[in-house]
Amino acid sequence: MRPTAGADGPDVEETQGLASSVFERLRWCAHPRFYLAQLDEGERGRLGDEPGVEAVVKHYLEVGAPRGLRVSALFNPDWYADRLAEIGLAVPDGEVPFLHWLRTGWDRRVVPTPLFDPDWYLEHHPVLESHPRWILHHYLTRGCYQPQWVPSPAGRHHGGAADDGAARRQDPLFLPELLHRAVDHDLTRTSWLEEGVRAVLDRRRRLDDPALRTQIDIAADLEPGLHSPLRVELPTVAPPYAHPGTRMAEAATAAHSALGVDQVDTVVLVPHCRMSGAARVAGLFTDAARVAGGPDSVAVVSTDLPVFERPSLFPDDVRVLDLTRHVAGMAQPARRDVLHDLLQALRPARVVLINSLLGWQLVGERGEDVAGFADVGAYLFTWEIDEHGHRYGYPVGPFQQGLPHLSWVLFDSDRMRAELVDRYLMPAAARDRMIFLRNPIADFSVDVGGVLERRRAAGLPVRVLWAGRFDRQKRFDLVVDIARLRPDLEICAWGKPVLEDIDLDPDDLPPNIRLMGVYDGFDQLPLDEVDFLLYTSGWDGIPNVVLEGAQSGLPIVASAVGGVPEVVTPETGYPVAEVDDPAAYVAAIEALLADPAAAAARAAELRRQVHQLFDADDYRSRIAKLLAEGPMS
Repeated sequence: MRPTAGADGPDVEETQGLASSVFERLRWCAHPRFYLAQLDEGERGRLGDEPGVEAVVKHYLEVGAPRGLRVSALFNPDWYADRLAEIGLAVPDGEVPFLHWLRTGWDRRVVPTPLFDPDWYLEHHPVLESHPRWILHHYLTRGCYQPQWVPSPAGRHHGGAADDGAARRQDPLFLPELLHRAVDHDLTRTSWLEEGVRAVLDRRRRLDDPALRTQIDIAADLEPGLHSPLRVELPTVAPPYAHPGTRMAEAATAAHSALGVDQVDTVVLVPHCRMSGAARVAGLFTDAARVAGGPDSVAVVSTDLPVFERPSLFPDDVRVLDLTRHVAGMAQPARRDVLHDLLQALRPARVVLINSLLGWQLVGERGEDVAGFADVGAYLFTWEIDEHGHRYGYPVGPFQQGLPHLSWVLFDSDRMRAELVDRYLMPAAARDRMIFLRNPIADFSVDVGGVLERRRAAGLPVRVLWAGRFDRQKRFDLVVDIARLRPDLEICAWGKPVLEDIDLDPDDLPPNIRLMGVYDGFDQLPLDEVDFLLYTSGWDGIPNVVLEGAQSGLPIVASAVGGVPEVVTPETGYPVAEVDDPAAYVAAIEALLADPAAAAARAAELRRQVHQLFDADDYRSRIAKLLAEGPMS
């Protein structure tokens, strides 16, 4: 938003209820990881993977501010109240202290944190004398993300290591220390670091007592060197137990203890567990490894997000650890090293990556270490594709970095395996580690074969089932276009938005699209009340929803992307080759509706094939052999 007044005049425009200059200050001050540490698991999960500053600021203004949460690690409400009192002011009743500081305290140059001393900062960094703004602005936007800037007599407040991504994430380098022993403090008011710095400043302040100074001067006449330890140029160093390595060791020990088992044969690393095909595959693999190894042989570690919405996908007796609560506030290198130390303590025979970002980072950056004590396996499903059509994701950089350390890689799509073998010109030894393995279909026996013919004979409205995530990959925009081209279709869309790259406005949808909400299992959908399944993904492996539709006996119209043509062929359904063209989907739908008997026959053949090829017993047997004998088995 652009202010309509001059730089020194009042702002006329507002952003989320704040003057634009105040909103800009709020964005400078926001520290997402610190804010997340004050939320419960459910709230953190709803904010999504690594929420950006905009999402955190919005949540703070709507939810956090009324509850007294702190969005900035550089604002301490009690310290601010004390500094205001020194100039005869106070925060008015009912006003949020942080917002008062942004509106009023900032302009009066009130420093709202014990972690920053502007006089010290300028004295020790004279190059900043020409800084055009208030000197705290420099520390907020640059200094707290770079190790060379010392903000106060109490020191840097961190170990001094650089983190190239700190400024992009708005993670101050002192954040791990701020969150150290977080359970012992109310983070909405203060922290271990802030209390420690205040104690240091109080001790230093006592050195300015006139009586003590007189005694020191008398003693210095006898020993002139007595003054040297008291020079303020010597910053106070944090005690050894505040060293980042100590906190990482504590986190790894606490995570190991929370898991409740000393040693396991297999560790499965997942990012989280919510509605996705990858989560289901993680459950299938974990079950097969558990059957092969017995009780307490497998542990699941959730590495990236504190969301575990679907625990029923995993065996009841398999231990699951949420690592994110032990590494909250840590930068990526520290989180990676905690995971490494946890794995080393568990002494597994193998570590298996199933879409775990932290797991792939560990293998890419410290893969030789991990491969030294465990075999490393992985699942790969599909690429991601950006808005320019470029491929990225785990099969690109992470896979290429980690390949030398991977004992085997599983693919649920033979096409995906072949593409990677060709892309990286793999020699025979590497190809042998790339394994195509069909994932078993879900354990339910719904059969809606014949429903299409009966509904068409009865003259009922044509009802379409669409199910999945509302994100850019699943191309719900095509569903909207199809609905507009065929207003006679009644499209029932099940699922929920899980990413921020889709703008879904329910009030702007065609009237023949009905948003049905979240579903808890494909077999729980009203499959006998729909005519066919529509699948519109822009890229994919072998999608779970297509397999479940196939095993149910539904006719299927699906985009011919990734591994989908390995399942939906002209003999078993209605594949759409022109995957970006809504008219191509409409043509396939019209072909299906023109001959319901032929559509039912294709669906029956597809159901027969998936029940034959995607077999649970065969999957468990092959996993057991892989774990026991390696990829050559």
